[in-house]
Amino acid sequence: MSHSDADILVFNAHILTINDKMETFRRGYIIIKNSKIVDIGSMDKFHSKNNNKIDVKEEINAKGDLVFPGFVNAHGHFAMTLFRGIADDLPLMKWLNEYIWPIEAKLQPADCYVGTQLAAIEMIQGGTTTACDMYFNEDQSFNALEEIGFRGVLGHGMIDFGDEKKGKQEISETKKFIELVKKGKLCSVIVSPHAVNTCSDNLLIEAKNLAVEYNLPLQIHLAETKDEVKEVKKKKKSTPTKHLGDIGFLCENLVAGHCVWLNPEDIKLLKENNVKISHNPSSNLKLGSGVFNFKDIAKSEITIALGTDGASSNNNLSMIEELRLASFLHKGINTNPEILPASEAIKMATINGAKALGLENEVGSLEIGKKADLVILNTRMSNVWPPHNPYSLIAYCANDSNVKTTIINGQIVMKDRQFLTVDPRKVLSNAKESLIQIMDRANLKQYNDKKKYLQ
Repeated sequence: MSHSDADILVFNAHILTINDKMETFRRGYIIIKNSKIVDIGSMDKFHSKNNNKIDVKEEINAKGDLVFPGFVNAHGHFAMTLFRGIADDLPLMKWLNEYIWPIEAKLQPADCYVGTQLAAIEMIQGGTTTACDMYFNEDQSFNALEEIGFRGVLGHGMIDFGDEKKGKQEISETKKFIELVKKGKLCSVIVSPHAVNTCSDNLLIEAKNLAVEYNLPLQIHLAETKDEVKEVKKKKKSTPTKHLGDIGFLCENLVAGHCVWLNPEDIKLLKENNVKISHNPSSNLKLGSGVFNFKDIAKSEITIALGTDGASSNNNLSMIEELRLASFLHKGINTNPEILPASEAIKMATINGAKALGLENEVGSLEIGKKADLVILNTRMSNVWPPHNPYSLIAYCANDSNVKTTIINGQIVMKDRQFLTVDPRKVLSNAKESLIQIMDRANLKQYNDKKKYLQ
């Protein structure tokens, strides 16, 4: 294979491929051309193929650096970055009813554009290259991510609370969004009914049918809290998971968010239907929703991915923090230091996320033919030195500041911590103005003490 006109050459790197064999190259190289990885291997292989004579537009000497697949954030609400810290230390329903839903009602499309830009910047700084969203004004999120060069899997969050007319509008809105995203380069659609207790059965069934018709992934919040399970049991006489099974909603294209309160029958149903799960430990712990039963669910061999949820309930979008917390949490809960080792936590944050979103043939590992979504992490910093074990270095030692360079779809979007496709200072300024205006429109006293910190 000739790489005489390659776009990017990364060389002298310690590469973690996260492929099926978990191959590593202590001193390795990656050649990127037309958004894809066209060659990868050891530096010995590089020299033996006479690759040192190729003409490359951009060379990156990654000596002393770790290179691995970009993180895949399997569940989030991007524009909620604007609400970071606005409602802390509250249970889910009070958090939603008294703070989040009232201010969300005052969101305008331009706010979601800015909030999504803010989310993308944060995720890129932390090595996330693909992320799944469920929110409103997704056309604005689509525009924001395409401009920055971020791979978004975007879903218009559908809620009807049993209102048939509203349900039809939500399906119509999703259809329009599907057609819009076809025009993009990086982003794709995930059909996104909110939850069993916020969507009518008809909306859930129509959403599933839509996903099948367009061959799209599907997502839903599932069994996030005890109260949700209790409410659904009262109305439907079954658990949320069993009810979704009864109406034919469960399928292999579904990624279910949270899944904190599953009983053994629920777990069996999810496994039988090859449903994937997005585990969101930070959000679940912060909201006091409970602790995900990793031990039993992992034993069932269900694909478990990782998500940050929104920045208003986490309160950040760091996948490095998320995978560290997940590993430590389940070691402690199960009094077993061998459960969820560092390498498996990293798989949850990369290839498992890709599998959950139906993108495993494109991203999630570094392999020839896959999209060039990768992270270069600086190991010559005090918090990650000495670099004995590259997996534990990422999972247990690193933080977002160690991420040096982020490449998405073969484009360098951040190099040496400097953004090349967006001005972060402008985004922060716009986000500040947007949030002040949202609070003014909401005109509720619970936001007054928050506004003074933005002045």
